[in-house]
Amino acid sequence: MIKPRQIARWIGVSGFIFLIALALFLFHWYGRHFSIAVFDALALIVSGAILIFRILRYTARHSLWSLRNRLLFVYGLIGVLPVLLLFALVGVGAWALMDELAIYLATSELHRRVESLNGTIASFRNIPANARPYAAPEYAKAYKHLLPGLVFYVDGPKGQQRYPATAPPVAIPPSWGDVNGLVVFHHRFYAWAHTSDPPNQFTAIAPLSDTTVETLVPHLGAIALVEYTGQAASAGSLIMTRAGSGSNQDFKFIGSSYVPPPVSRFDIPLNWGTTLPLYNLDQPGKVFHGTLWVYSRPSAVLRTFFSSSEFLRGVLFDVVIAIAILFLLVELVAAFIGISLGRRVTRTVNQLHEGTRRVIRGDFTHRIPVRTRDQIGELAGSFNQMSGNLQRLLAVEKEKERLQTEIEIAREVQNQLYPKEAPPMCGLKLTVRCDPARMVSGDYYDYQALSKSELAFAIGDVAGKGISAALLMATLQASLRGQIGRYQPRNAAGFPVATLVSLLNAQIYELTSSEKYATFFFGLFDESTRMLTYTNAGHLPPLLFRGNEIISLDSNGTIVGAFPWASYGEGRLAFEPGDLLVCYTDGITEPENAYGEMFGAERLIGLVQKHAHEDDREIVRIVLDAVREWNHGPELHDDMTLLLAREVRTA
Repeated sequence: MIKPRQIARWIGVSGFIFLIALALFLFHWYGRHFSIAVFDALALIVSGAILIFRILRYTARHSLWSLRNRLLFVYGLIGVLPVLLLFALVGVGAWALMDELAIYLATSELHRRVESLNGTIASFRNIPANARPYAAPEYAKAYKHLLPGLVFYVDGPKGQQRYPATAPPVAIPPSWGDVNGLVVFHHRFYAWAHTSDPPNQFTAIAPLSDTTVETLVPHLGAIALVEYTGQAASAGSLIMTRAGSGSNQDFKFIGSSYVPPPVSRFDIPLNWGTTLPLYNLDQPGKVFHGTLWVYSRPSAVLRTFFSSSEFLRGVLFDVVIAIAILFLLVELVAAFIGISLGRRVTRTVNQLHEGTRRVIRGDFTHRIPVRTRDQIGELAGSFNQMSGNLQRLLAVEKEKERLQTEIEIAREVQNQLYPKEAPPMCGLKLTVRCDPARMVSGDYYDYQALSKSELAFAIGDVAGKGISAALLMATLQASLRGQIGRYQPRNAAGFPVATLVSLLNAQIYELTSSEKYATFFFGLFDESTRMLTYTNAGHLPPLLFRGNEIISLDSNGTIVGAFPWASYGEGRLAFEPGDLLVCYTDGITEPENAYGEMFGAERLIGLVQKHAHEDDREIVRIVLDAVREWNHGPELHDDMTLLLAREVRTA
């Protein structure tokens, strides 16, 4: 239940001000105080605007969440509001037009009567003096219905002559020139015309009584001519002089017998005025202002304006009714079309909203029925296609996760294949590092002590990358270990390096497909003789750094695993103190920069020569970092393996 305190908090100060101002406006509690009425109207407008803004903001926050409400709001702004404004504009325009027509009818008739005095005074001036007493009654009789009470004044050397003679004397200042219009004398309105014909001045004056003014236009309504004479004793009220009252009074003619009754509820009152120039008889040459008020109704204005053509008035009324009916039909059709389109849009949006909620819950099988071939139908079809793609992508992602898991297992298995113990120190210090391009590597390295003074080591590069290369690498490692175990203990003929590689080639060829092969380098170092016996099966030639001299080891045969008939030779190299042997794969020398230039063996040689005096681990780090910077890509294009063998002397 809503509490009064909550209502008061929601309405606020502006709401209370609006309610109070509205009550004052509806019940006219301010009475006839004009200043209070103006202040009330301003308060009503300002507080109403603030209240409307608050209502719109509240509606936007709480009621326009759904698309349906937003569309209804837009329809109201685009359709209903313009129609209401149009009706308001038509109503205000018709009201203003009726006001102007009523004022025009009254002022034009008043001006016509006042202007007629110009011809009258000119005619009266030309009448001989002895005939004027007889002519004046005839003029008064002629103006009996237009300006009753017409009086002529002739001021000359013999004094003032009045026609009729019973008219009261009027002191007319001699400084008046030729003039006609409305004049105020002793708080009464008169129509007058004044002309000077020295030595005489001629004046025609007709009093404007309330009855004369109210009946300027028959059947139009109540008409009044008033003059603002100052502030009344009560604050906020203006004193006005009525046309024939002759005294100050509060101006009000509502309820006059001349006001026509309404013909319908839409026949609202018309109450408007216009200013007219006035003269004061005692102040020659000065112009003042009075107001001509008209109180009428639209029916009376139309009846008066079109009184000469009943047929035209009927046709005009029928045309207006026909246009209104046509406008209403167009609005109904537009509303029906708008509601139909809105329902179609909102239905699709609701279906899309429900579909997205199901997708969030993991239901990718939901589909939206496509009923149309327009953009809305295409949107629904796009959602269905998206759901299907998400369903397929989810399946692919699950498969990818499964493969990723298998690759992780393969990586762990491959890590188990690499040597776990530090390289034995048999007169040769080995430092090796392998950085795979992917999670598993196709590069291979291994080392094993054959005796206390003999160390065997190998490096290889399997064709390809990923799982298949890793599997061939595992096969190569198992075969090599098996062959080494076959020749231990050695016979008197020594360790057959070339024979071991030949047998390894035949075994790899039998166990793998024909397109699987590897480059391979195998070396055996004897600490007692400082001699390295090696076989290079198609691998990149290792580099021996001896002082400033660089020796490239020859190749002794082709790749392993490709040709079963391949034969391999042996090479021998005697190590001297400080010699450094660098073995590497093509992942070191073949990466390209942004310009397509390979890193190359020359840069590798330069880096090793520059840092040959540093620790072997630091040399490996410098070389691999340089290759990564040269490649300048998010990932490696090939596996990188670098093996350093440095000759050391033991005491």
